[in-house]
Amino acid sequence: ALGGASALLAVHEDVKTAVLKASEEKRRAVKVVADAKGEQLLCGGELLQSGSFEEDFKAIPNLLEDGVPCLVLIRLKGVEGDPTAPQAKESDWAMLAWTPGDSPVKLRMLCATSQKIIQKEFGDLVPKFLSFNVTERSEVTLANFAEETRVATAADRRAAMTQEEIDAAQVREDFAKEKMAAPKMLAGLVALQIKAQDSFNDAMKVLAKEEGKAVVGHLAGPKGEELRGEVLEDVTSPEQLRRRLPETEPCYVLLRAKEGRILVLTWLPEGCGVKNRMKCSTFKSSVVTLVKDMWKSECGVELTVCQAEVTAEDELVDSLLDTPASVAKSGQAMAAAGGGGAGPMGGFALPGMGAGRPPPGGFALPGMRPT
Repeated sequence: ALGGASALLAVHEDVKTAVLKASEEKRRAVKVVADAKGEQLLCGGELLQSGSFEEDFKAIPNLLEDGVPCLVLIRLKGVEGDPTAPQAKESDWAMLAWTPGDSPVKLRMLCATSQKIIQKEFGDLVPKFLSFNVTERSEVTLANFAEETRVATAADRRAAMTQEEIDAAQVREDFAKEKMAAPKMLAGLVALQIKAQDSFNDAMKVLAKEEGKAVVGHLAGPKGEELRGEVLEDVTSPEQLRRRLPETEPCYVLLRAKEGRILVLTWLPEGCGVKNRMKCSTFKSSVVTLVKDMWKSECGVELTVCQAEVTAEDELVDSLLDTPASVAKSGQAMAAAGGGGAGPMGGFALPGMGAGRPPPGGFALPGMRPT
């Protein structure tokens, strides 16, 4: 008995012969029907080619039966000099799937399963059948076929997208471009080093000698590979940094933590550009090394550096001062503030996959902002 709609049907020899000898016998189309009882795909009719591909296509509806799904394999190569024929080789075929709405569900499912069987059977001759699915006879026109089977251009794909999908695609495209243009470090080479400007050296001296200060390190210089320093007054905790950091510029913020410890915050606001975000992440290790060396030079003691990455002001919580001497990502900062966890590095914040903000390097897609 037939093993349900997913059963594998054997391709009858008549179908194989009709397809393999189509060029020799000038055959335009071969109709294939599913024999549920015999568990076979049978030849249900043929259409010989004429001098006009367009006229041949007009005759295809004559092969179709009301309420009976089938496949029609169409040889696309036309006769020489036929202006209506597509530019095709002998290996170019199309597969019209006729599944009228009033046909039994089981037969429609058999028709869908049969498409893979046909493709596998004739894979050596036809690398890939062009798919053309119709449910009404009026849809079987050469114009519809040409539109359905043509390769979609970038403009076509964009026209079919919602604005949110367009925005998301643009974000991914920009990120890919900036990633390609970002500085690359080969295995075995030392990390990229950032150069401290005098203003950063002076700011670090203030931080080493005075309480209640914070230092903001801005990327500067012609190529953004130098560090400019700025001292913020009356800052003893991360929460006091709120509304005092740039909205669209990534930077580094240094705060005194416990004795012999400095908290280095990497500030990556959502409004900053991909290029600046990536550059800030690239130089983070160099900044930490620079801070340690400067502190030892100024104070004569080794410094323990704690790190955290934050992307929004509500992640600036005082518990960051207790961060262990290892990198804490923004999701950990959110957890300290009562928020949810973060996804993997470079991931996207998707609906239903955590209430936290996207991790450093990730993006919340348009329409998918965390609440």
